[in-house]
Amino acid sequence: MTLVVFIGAMLFKTIGGTQPPWSKAQDFFIALLTFISCNLLNTAFVSAAISLSTGRNFYYPFKFDLQYLPIQVLSLGVLTLLSATVYTFSVWHMALVMVPMGLLHYSLWGYTRLRRSAVEAFEKLMSALRFRDEYTATHSERVARLAVKIARKLGLPEETIERIQAAARIHDIGKVAIPDKVLLKEEGLSDQDWELIKQHPLIGADLISGLEVYKDCVDIVKYEHERWNGSGYPEGLKGEQIPLGARIVAVADVYDALRSDRPYRRAMTLEEAIDELKRMRGKELDPKLVDILLEILEEEKKEEREEAPASKT
Repeated sequence: MTLVVFIGAMLFKTIGGTQPPWSKAQDFFIALLTFISCNLLNTAFVSAAISLSTGRNFYYPFKFDLQYLPIQVLSLGVLTLLSATVYTFSVWHMALVMVPMGLLHYSLWGYTRLRRSAVEAFEKLMSALRFRDEYTATHSERVARLAVKIARKLGLPEETIERIQAAARIHDIGKVAIPDKVLLKEEGLSDQDWELIKQHPLIGADLISGLEVYKDCVDIVKYEHERWNGSGYPEGLKGEQIPLGARIVAVADVYDALRSDRPYRRAMTLEEAIDELKRMRGKELDPKLVDILLEILEEEKKEEREEAPASKT
């Protein structure tokens, strides 16, 4: 903040800024330009810290501000100019500006808290499934991690990766409405049971559709069980009719399901799962995404081989 204020003051002085009160349009323009520059510079510093510590795209915070906080940032700019003007009367007049500034700060804090609470609430609901079905609860987190790896291999933007990760974590949320006698059934499902299971993507999409934080995740949750050849559900979409995020989660979902023990079958070995993925390539699953997943699995196998001798040493 010290750097931002110092650079902003130097900029203001260099481009001909004068002390308020301002009477010319040029004076207001210079003050506004200084505010915009300071805001961008501050966001750049924050973005650099986030990017270096988490590996996220540097431009992600800029896009977030433009997409979700344009009114708040504009209001802050107006209050900044008002503060500078009011200060010329007396320091005590600044107390009048502190009220709307406090309200704006509370609005921003409440907005971020609401987004965080919504995400935590649904992820806790997924965790609660552990008491009904251990597989569903832990499966979603593994699918999310693998989906992120696939999305990064594709070079997708950071906000898209974040959306895919959020959707993958709750992609089976609709199973909360499926009865235990169907969800935990050890023998084969009847036609009636299968029709119930097919409803869970629609139920999940409906559960999150009213939440702003999940607004871009609805189609991923809804269409994750669609298949490349059109044999999936709920709408029988095929090929690129299926949203990319849903196709990515589908590949990760299928792989993790193959590698997990279920009441009706044992987990496949890595080789068996790879063979099954190759069989499904271009049929049930997007061939390009299957190739990327196979590449990731090969890289993981190579890393394990390289780490094995080191651990023995």
